[in-house]
Amino acid sequence: MDHSNLVTMTTAEARPEKKEIVQKALREVAQAARAQTGCIAYRIFRSAENPAVTVNFERWASKEERDAFLGGPDVKKFASAVSDAFVEPPQPMSYEILDEG
Repeated sequence: MDHSNLVTMTTAEARPEKKEIVQKALREVAQAARAQTGCIAYRIFRSAENPAVTVNFERWASKEERDAFLGGPDVKKFASAVSDAFVEPPQPMSYEILDEG
């Protein structure tokens, strides 16, 4: 996989009683990510059918820049805020761009 332009998507379902906490924390970490060198795009989507389900879309210039962000204080703050907030642990998936129309 070419990591020179990394796309990562993460789907997660918050526990019903933690939905607002998760969504607030997601907005904060997204804002912090967008300020980072190497972040091309960082978007959060919420399911229209189940508002507890979110999808994060991240596009980074490189895996190394994403990894640097993941090791930083903003992600640590996020992780602390959402501890035990998900039905199952989120599983990020990395993708290669097949078509960019």
